[in-house]
Amino acid sequence: MRSRSTSIAAAVTIVIIVIAAALILSITLQAAVTTDSTHNEQNPMYVAPLHSLSVRLNESATENSLTLSVTSAMNSTDPQARSAWETYSDTYAPLNPTEGNKYVIVNVSVASARNDSAPFRYTDSVLVGNDGRSYFANYAVGNASCTASIAADQLKADSTCDVYIAFSLPNSVMPEQFVYESTNPAVIVTLT
Repeated sequence: MRSRSTSIAAAVTIVIIVIAAALILSITLQAAVTTDSTHNEQNPMYVAPLHSLSVRLNESATENSLTLSVTSAMNSTDPQARSAWETYSDTYAPLNPTEGNKYVIVNVSVASARNDSAPFRYTDSVLVGNDGRSYFANYAVGNASCTASIAADQLKADSTCDVYIAFSLPNSVMPEQFVYESTNPAVIVTLT
């Protein structure tokens, strides 16, 4: 009888070890899948809005209460981009991308299209890469009169702001479109 209970205890122990090993393997595989899907979720494939207004670099678009024009898209290593960033930024927004990435700095001129303030949130901007993915704004800086507008998500009446918006992209990806999604229709600026 003692031999039988020892055998049962050994079998139960083996079953517990196998279940624990399977559980650990499952958690490890789930973490790997989650990491990959999180990356794709952070930079999902871009889906163009049903209604949009398309313009080219240096062309203005006026929608709702906002006039918008993209004047340039530069790699953060470009001296002009570095100069603008150093002039307008503070310590919260350094241009130090993670390994394998770069910052693309988009210079956007925005203004209220009416006689009162207008909403503008740089976080409603998307950069579409040549890989078809969406890249969301990381930081934005502007001249002294625009800093308060950027922080308040409101443009002052009768003023124009030059805003520099930083997007982190993989080194192998080139920017193709800048999209401002808060207007209706959305404004799509072709950068190439």
